[in-house]
Amino acid sequence: MRSITRRSFMIVGAGGLAQMLHAGPRPKRAGAGGKKRRLLFNWDGSMIHCWGRTALPHSYGPLTREQFTSLVFSPIENTGVDTLMFSFGSGNVAEYQSNVLEWPGEADRFKFPESKTWHGGIEVDPKDQYLNPKSLADAGHNPPKVILEECRKRGLDAFVSLRMNDIHDGQHARGALPNPELPTFKRINPDWLVDDLDWWTALNFAHPRVRALKLKVAEEFFDRWDFDGIELDWLRHTLYFQRGTERENGKFLTEFMRAIRKSLNEKAKRRGRPIEIAIRIPEKLEWCALGGFEIEKWIEEDLADMLILGQGLTELPTMDEFRGLMKARQLPIYPSLYSYGNSYRVSPDEVIRGSAANLWRDGADGLYTFNWFMYGNWRKHLLNEIADPKRMRKKDKHYTAVQRFEASPRAPGADYVRYNTVSKGAPVPFNLNVADGAKSLDMPVADDFKTSKPRTAELWLALDYSKPGDRLTVSVGGTVLEPAGVDVAASWQEVGYRIAPLPGNGMIGFPSDKPFDMHFKALKFPVPMAALKTGRNPVSIRLNYRGPGSDKPLRIRRVELVTRMSETRTISRAAV
Repeated sequence: MRSITRRSFMIVGAGGLAQMLHAGPRPKRAGAGGKKRRLLFNWDGSMIHCWGRTALPHSYGPLTREQFTSLVFSPIENTGVDTLMFSFGSGNVAEYQSNVLEWPGEADRFKFPESKTWHGGIEVDPKDQYLNPKSLADAGHNPPKVILEECRKRGLDAFVSLRMNDIHDGQHARGALPNPELPTFKRINPDWLVDDLDWWTALNFAHPRVRALKLKVAEEFFDRWDFDGIELDWLRHTLYFQRGTERENGKFLTEFMRAIRKSLNEKAKRRGRPIEIAIRIPEKLEWCALGGFEIEKWIEEDLADMLILGQGLTELPTMDEFRGLMKARQLPIYPSLYSYGNSYRVSPDEVIRGSAANLWRDGADGLYTFNWFMYGNWRKHLLNEIADPKRMRKKDKHYTAVQRFEASPRAPGADYVRYNTVSKGAPVPFNLNVADGAKSLDMPVADDFKTSKPRTAELWLALDYSKPGDRLTVSVGGTVLEPAGVDVAASWQEVGYRIAPLPGNGMIGFPSDKPFDMHFKALKFPVPMAALKTGRNPVSIRLNYRGPGSDKPLRIRRVELVTRMSETRTISRAAV
């Protein structure tokens, strides 16, 4: 296939490109691929552009290779991570020297916003998004080259993570320029965009030139570098067609998958070893279909080598749905594990352990981490633990019920989580009325109560709109917890965690000199060990009496279960 430069792709005819990219017959594999891994670590590239400055407070020039390498690899080397998946920008502009995409800011002739909170409210200098990768490339350290070389030194598999339809360039209103993430091709081709979405810059994959461009972006990484594979991140973001047309237009995503498989198979044959394709998709087959992801065909036609499921999961009971589609070839499945969520801006170790242990219990072949944003050494122990379920057996765990994302239907953010447990299947929050009787939810627990039984367990409930006189009865597994008929107003306690990384460690985008205070007010109930079991545990909550003067229902906002292997009851600690 002839080369398409960043300029020429905007003027090539749609019909010509469609003919060039016709997948033809089902491609033959260049190798088996699809080997099982333990821990896939996704870096979203934040340390290349703006956010890395928070980890380098005394550095005033563009990133050096040594700084870049340290930010990327110090948190993960000599851990359970065996595969690095690196996102070199949004897939709209390139935070590397590219022959297909523009630099950040190039469309505005390298004029940048004056606001230091341009990107998601985090205080950064927007120019760094261009200056850091440009300085690296000019010095002979183009970021893809660096990542690949450094992965080889450490024995890590190196994957490109390509965001298939990132819309961070649409955080700001149309016409709000300069916008360093908004590329020329979106500015001059409004017909390429989906026209009815909250963040307005999503590409419409029904357009053949959109698919052609995305294919060229992917191909460049393998024409120029020897990566082991590519992650096609279909969840960044889930906005590929106009609302209501996703199912009928799914054929275009399948067409793209056939084209990229054929292209990468040809490149793999020339180099003599496979190029693996990972796909990140919704965690339920029903939601895949709703979004236009024809997973049955993708698996049947051997278009992927591994599945990465979901966004920030605490369990994955739907794993067998996907395994049931696999016949001759069993693809490994990696559920997605975030470092925040369910009201934790930064998840404590115990919370991450609880979710990781549940995902292993559900049958995961390995885990996939996303948006961890950490720098320094402070979570290496945790990466080693979650990569090996045996190491977590005798560790404290904290299980959280998934909280619903409560954006209004047309609010920013509502679209890009539309095929996700937090928007379609979250059990909390929910309202309680006396007349409703008890309401229940299931709390998944991975502890093995036969071989590594916790010493103590507690249930935490956070509530909204409580009034003096409110009384609740709570049970777990049919066992009523004490105190029964608890007086809510008289029983509030402070629960939670204080996470204080050592100097030189922290979270990119967060102040480096402040601990992360994860405390909140809640009701706390001791849970008898006999009431718990491995698997799903029913938690039932009944409002016995509602205090006077309330104009809103009592709302259960958080439901959390803590299991502790040690005698200590302390809930405030420093993570180092």
